[in-house]
Amino acid sequence: MARGPELFKLEHVTQRFRLPQGDVTVLNDVSFTASEGEFIAIVGPSGAGKSTILRLISGLLKPSQGQVIYKGRPLTQTNLEAAMVFQNFGLLPWLTVAQNVELGLEPRGLDRAARRKRVATYIAKVGLEGYEEAYPRELSGGMKQRVGLARALAVEPEILLMDEPFSSLDALTSINLRDELIDIWSDRDFPVNTVVMVTHMIEEAIELADRVLVLSSRPGQIAGDLQIDLPRPRDKRDKAFSEYVDKIFSLIA
Repeated sequence: MARGPELFKLEHVTQRFRLPQGDVTVLNDVSFTASEGEFIAIVGPSGAGKSTILRLISGLLKPSQGQVIYKGRPLTQTNLEAAMVFQNFGLLPWLTVAQNVELGLEPRGLDRAARRKRVATYIAKVGLEGYEEAYPRELSGGMKQRVGLARALAVEPEILLMDEPFSSLDALTSINLRDELIDIWSDRDFPVNTVVMVTHMIEEAIELADRVLVLSSRPGQIAGDLQIDLPRPRDKRDKAFSEYVDKIFSLIA
């Protein structure tokens, strides 16, 4: 997908959390810009602030210092043009698949008929037709993550935020969902045009993203910002792919 104008940026963002043992700085003076149409992966060691960056972009956190600019304006509240997919699925066990997908639509002012139509569209998009009335306990891990993805897509966000979405899935399910994610992101008729994904897997970042941000150990700082200039679909056996792996690993190490 072609890159468009600037969508958001972090400007000299520092994030601290107050804990019983004292203040902890998770991010220190982090700055980067993202354009419309980009697929960005964020990698780095545990505790480097990768997930914190997603929460800053979504407006769920306010920076201790610095600011997040979204479409040219400081982000001061929840970003309603962003949706999150979580590692642990985040489904409500007492709701059906359809009800979980519908969860974010009523607060956005859609009437019942419009909500039902959109729910049906995105359940079909992620391949869960026939499971509308199933409960999360009846689903496999891959199916649960499909529900989480459908719920995020149903609000038709401009930016999709993904926090290690495939890390708890088996290898084959992960491969299938990664392929489907690329198809969704590449679809010009689809509302999502920008994806920011956190992953602890360097190979996954290179396979999916056209840009990889590398964070240093806590407090997280930008240790590298790499454009992945490889055609899709990408082959892990390719020499250029391996060179990207080595470069990112050296930046993290």
